[in-house]
Amino acid sequence: MIPKVNRRIQLGWAAFGKLRDIFSSKIPQCLKTKVFEQCVLPVMTYGTETWPLTMGLIRRLRVTQRAMERAMLGVSLRDQIRNEEIRRRTRVTGES
Repeated sequence: MIPKVNRRIQLGWAAFGKLRDIFSSKIPQCLKTKVFEQCVLPVMTYGTETWPLTMGLIRRLRVTQRAMERAMLGVSLRDQIRNEEIRRRTRVTGES
């Protein structure tokens, strides 16, 4: 099961990387969020309905999603911005 999750995370980052120009541009955050929810989250969560998800796997998906959201905002972990604040800024509704 873990190889499938690793593969999905890897594919999610690949999709995110292809759209990095959009995420680092000056377009409004609401449009970046829509692109993220439409193009990146489905790639990362494809097939999750068939996985017996454990708390560890859910946590890995959430950590990956938070890392992508931080990259969208251009902040790093060193900035010490709480996850709640990241979520408020990005307004991403999809929870992995």
